[in-house]
Amino acid sequence: MLRLTLAAGALALSLAMPAFAQNTMSGPSPSAMKASDTSMSCNQMMAKASSMATHATGAAMTMAQNQMSQARMAKAKGDDAGCKMHTEKAMGYMK
Repeated sequence: MLRLTLAAGALALSLAMPAFAQNTMSGPSPSAMKASDTSMSCNQMMAKASSMATHATGAAMTMAQNQMSQARMAKAKGDDAGCKMHTEKAMGYMK
């Protein structure tokens, strides 16, 4: 009887884990950005992101660098919205 209860509990946990894991690496929410930052151009946002002092972990810095790289690629393609989105995510990681 105990084995059946433990097995049922383990099954329930294994099925619940994907729900808990959602949004763990998706980055900061759009609300992490100040309202005044939404009117900034991509270049201004990138300058602000590069001047931010960071106290983040190595993993967070890696994620921020990846987002800044994607922001530069979006800017090179003329995708201003994509550039802003990736820069915003990078700034969220650096907070």
